[in-house]
Amino acid sequence: MTPFRFYLVTDTHFYEPSLGASGKAYEEYMKTEQIFLAESSDMVKAVFAQIMADKETEYVIMPGDLSKNGERESHKSLIKELYKLKEAGKKVFVITAAHDYNEWSRSFKNDELVPVEGVSHQELYDLYYDFGYSQAFAVDKQTLSYVAEIAPKVRLLAVNCDSCEETKGVIDDRLLGWLQEQIDQAKKDGCFIFAINHYPVVPCVPVFDLVGDAQVRNWRRFADFLADNGVELILTGHMHIQSINEYYSKQGNRLIDICTSATVGSPMQYRRIDISEDAVMKVETLDVPDFGWDLGGLSVREFADKQFVVSNINKINRALNGDEVYKKILKKVLNSIKVSTLGKIFFVKPDKSIKDKKFMDFAGEIGCCIFAGDQPHKKGTPVYNAVSGVLKRLNFVIRKIEPKLQKGDNPINLTEMVLNTIANNKGYSDNNAEFNLKNIE
Repeated sequence: MTPFRFYLVTDTHFYEPSLGASGKAYEEYMKTEQIFLAESSDMVKAVFAQIMADKETEYVIMPGDLSKNGERESHKSLIKELYKLKEAGKKVFVITAAHDYNEWSRSFKNDELVPVEGVSHQELYDLYYDFGYSQAFAVDKQTLSYVAEIAPKVRLLAVNCDSCEETKGVIDDRLLGWLQEQIDQAKKDGCFIFAINHYPVVPCVPVFDLVGDAQVRNWRRFADFLADNGVELILTGHMHIQSINEYYSKQGNRLIDICTSATVGSPMQYRRIDISEDAVMKVETLDVPDFGWDLGGLSVREFADKQFVVSNINKINRALNGDEVYKKILKKVLNSIKVSTLGKIFFVKPDKSIKDKKFMDFAGEIGCCIFAGDQPHKKGTPVYNAVSGVLKRLNFVIRKIEPKLQKGDNPINLTEMVLNTIANNKGYSDNNAEFNLKNIE
């Protein structure tokens, strides 16, 4: 096949700053928001500038959540930037997702949250016509899925399962039938075909299999469908996480799901993927560059990680607000207890390198590591030993919970899921990896 290379940029959540991003309502909103709002447009522009400086990579692929929350002005501003990519010689292919259409879009002005004009799902086809749909062989207008030949004998199957609230994350029989037709035609034409979808197909980390909105619904069915039809690669977003996962169907066919973080939230990364003539795929992770803001002496990554940790701590505290005595006690304990004290409760002795950390900070650091991929907390490390020790003490409770969490015929091992979430035990990197693809002629 003809070798090709492309950039993968997901979850830009582009927000037009002139709509308003300041005041009391904005400050309150940002206390529990992981992604950046006021800074997002400059972050995206900085990434696009880096992409335009690369004269050797022709393609840019963006799997959904292009705007913050469907604001018409945000779409208009982002589309201007996409045209700049085209003028620089890039071929841009996008799909949309739930954050891209919203008739109740909001902005922040004069200390208040105020309504602004949004766009409907039906308008997205025309708005982004020049970034995928105009090049498409076939379009499923109901979902805005499409298929396009982006390079000689290379076809992109752009799957969109985020077309309305009732079917978010659903690949139903009708859409499967349409996808089957496109895959069969690509095979008949002798093309290599790969896919994009906003939702991950394979759970990014094991515990996400327990979270309904973390991947497509009934994900094993769709993963089997793709793998057994020779679609070996899918590019996804939605969960704002760096992960690469291999899944094998019952027939032994492989699907590789490459999920990429939000451009505008920790860990603030995007990817360049190179598929060579001899079917070797190299995945490279790139950091969002400096975007011209005063970050108070922090690096871009430190700035993003700080917002991630603080926003999640604030979410927990907000959930525990109220007059109930148990909430007040739990809130006070969680915000003050140290790892060493927690260890005493569960008869676990944490390593001196972590024992003096506050539990909330400790959990936040683990969360950052999970979302950044290549989680370092493998067997034998202080964090692994502490977590596994607590899980052993809770084993009698875990065994009672597992049957209730089980889905279908797939048994749940909660301890194993947690430990394989805090550590990358896959044998390859979530950020910079190399795979030999099989389904290329």
